[in-house]
Amino acid sequence: MTTIALVSTAGGAGRTTLTASLAVLLARRRRAVVALDFDPQNLLGAHLGLDALSPSGIASALVEGNDAWYASTWRNSEGVLFVPHGQLTLPQLAAAESRLAGSQQWLAAAVAQIDLPESGVVLIDTARYPSQQADHAVRCADLVLCVTPPEPAACATLVARLGALRAACANVEVVVNRLNPARDMQRDALAMLRAAVGGSVSLAQRVHLDAALPESLARGTWFFDDAPQSQAAHDLQGLANWLDAWLGASHAPRRTGEHV
Repeated sequence: MTTIALVSTAGGAGRTTLTASLAVLLARRRRAVVALDFDPQNLLGAHLGLDALSPSGIASALVEGNDAWYASTWRNSEGVLFVPHGQLTLPQLAAAESRLAGSQQWLAAAVAQIDLPESGVVLIDTARYPSQQADHAVRCADLVLCVTPPEPAACATLVARLGALRAACANVEVVVNRLNPARDMQRDALAMLRAAVGGSVSLAQRVHLDAALPESLARGTWFFDDAPQSQAAHDLQGLANWLDAWLGASHAPRRTGEHV
């Protein structure tokens, strides 16, 4: 199986929405998909069909030192197997981050226990980088998708963190999300980002802004089904096609899970 971490270096990037969308689109391309929520915000489940935030999840195993997260997984109507983060109190969150700091391979070991076929993929939605959660996700990933809106502050933080991201994972791609070409400031920010990264990272993966997307989330439907002809839906399908091809290419690493 292959592990993909979706990270962002600024808030409001749309990382969780993108993780859920890609999980469903890859499942529709007949891939076995696990969506793992490693963000204490615990919101990925709401995008994948849960009516309430899951009280337990992989964070329970982290805090309690057991494998209780296996019992918290569920599969949605699209066939995506979802691993929630779970709700933590502030003391529990501090304990979790302390354990992550002292056990650098904890998440990698947990992911290795997921039993998927060679063609399967684990998508990890994680807290904003840098954080203990994001650091673990990046280091155990075969591919990092760094999601950024084309805003000056977001692009500046990405440029500042890109070296560390590339040192932790050999394959880093930038996904420009919520792109609005009508805004001159966004075009300027993209030009700045392109100049800063040079040819080291592609900026080819872009998803346009669409005001209808939150409405689909509120209805519990998928935006790319509601408005399949929109530019944003076309972008999401294109990104899923690119990922599917990357997963099938010979350069994509393969690792076999051990159990459940």
